[in-house]
Amino acid sequence: MAVDDPSMPVVPAAVHAAPPDGGRARDDKAFRRRLVSVGHLLSGNGITAVLGLVGVAITARSLGPADYGILALIVSYVRVFDRLMRFESWQPLIKYAAETGHPPEGRIERLRALFAFGLWLDVSACTAAAFSAILLAWACAPLLGMSATHIGLVIINCGTLLLNISGMPTAALRLAGQFRTIAYVQVASSVVRILLCAIGFWSGGGLLFFVIAWTASQIISSLLFLGIALLVLRRQGIGSLHRVPLRGMTRQFPGIMGFAWSSSFSISIRSSSMELDVLIVGALADTRSAGLYFVAKQVAKMVQQACGQVQAVLYPDVARLWAQRSFVQFRRAIVQVQAVLDIFAVLAIATLFACGRTLIELGVGRAFGDAYPLVLVQMVALGFTMHAAPLRSALLAMGEQRAILRIVLWSTLLFQLLAFALVPWIGAMGANVAHVVLAVTSAVAMERRARRRFRIVTAESEPRPVSG
Repeated sequence: MAVDDPSMPVVPAAVHAAPPDGGRARDDKAFRRRLVSVGHLLSGNGITAVLGLVGVAITARSLGPADYGILALIVSYVRVFDRLMRFESWQPLIKYAAETGHPPEGRIERLRALFAFGLWLDVSACTAAAFSAILLAWACAPLLGMSATHIGLVIINCGTLLLNISGMPTAALRLAGQFRTIAYVQVASSVVRILLCAIGFWSGGGLLFFVIAWTASQIISSLLFLGIALLVLRRQGIGSLHRVPLRGMTRQFPGIMGFAWSSSFSISIRSSSMELDVLIVGALADTRSAGLYFVAKQVAKMVQQACGQVQAVLYPDVARLWAQRSFVQFRRAIVQVQAVLDIFAVLAIATLFACGRTLIELGVGRAFGDAYPLVLVQMVALGFTMHAAPLRSALLAMGEQRAILRIVLWSTLLFQLLAFALVPWIGAMGANVAHVVLAVTSAVAMERRARRRFRIVTAESEPRPVSG
């Protein structure tokens, strides 16, 4: 079946027993299918990342390190609210959709109610995030190295928060196998950003122009993503989500709010450290350091995309395998994807070590060459983060979202303590060191928790000997 076949059902028919003789062949086929899906996502995101770096290069060359640092602070401030207040509805939607195929009677209506509930969560979270960011900008901007004149730029960029409805569309497209669509829809945003930045570069546009350009490209991407997801759902008979009554949703899907709050809270906290670090550098160092650090993050983001894309492919599969109690296939899927990610991370680090500085100077200019050591250290942290990405999917499928929340809480707290202690001492590199510690501790803790949970469940599922 083609990856982007629109006739693919939202939830494939479940197989409740592990296949006897053809199990290994089916596992190999499933692994190849995951690799193809990951390949589509990584190729699309690779194109997007390269185009994004072109936009970064044009913007950085136009503004210079100081003004580019201000842009970095504005974008990072808005992204912190996006990460903290975004309701990651795609996780509970995928989990509950995987359990909605049986009995088949009324499945479409149940899925329609489920996706309508996810859309409501997304809209509420986006509205709250946008207005909270605008209100707090007046108080926080001076603390972050931004003057009062930059508050208006923050408000402009907050438009991305209001329209960033991504949770429900992500679940719809991932469950439908539309990984190629997910990947390449982002290319349109990058193309628009490059065109707008090129106009700004040739016309001598200032900071205001580039803030508008970055905001407009993000809004176009969000609206396109939502529109395609609604179209895919309608083709499957799941339409008119705005007409679905929301009363009784928690009774129809028991435990969905608890799962949603726990999983969203853990991702929000973990993701916030990926954006809050820029603000910490800007507040405790200077805007030039924030600009260099932001460039390093944009370069490393090319590899970081692999984490989210692998989880996009892996999570629906392992959620179904765990629900079917196919434990051997479940564990094999996790280990296989971990091996692929580890190899990918090692190759990325080796490439950067060999020619990273040259690539940065050619791309964004010699003024940003000092970002090279920041990129290299950040890539080490991303290597551990990539290793832990399949473990997060496994723990979510096991129903261990509270364990993930605990791990994320104390590891992020450790990151914040180290960042605030090291940035005044060694500058932006202090935030990178804190990221390495965060990634290592999170990966080790998730590995231990997943192994322990797997041993307990598989031991309980083994048949007990019958006494004579």
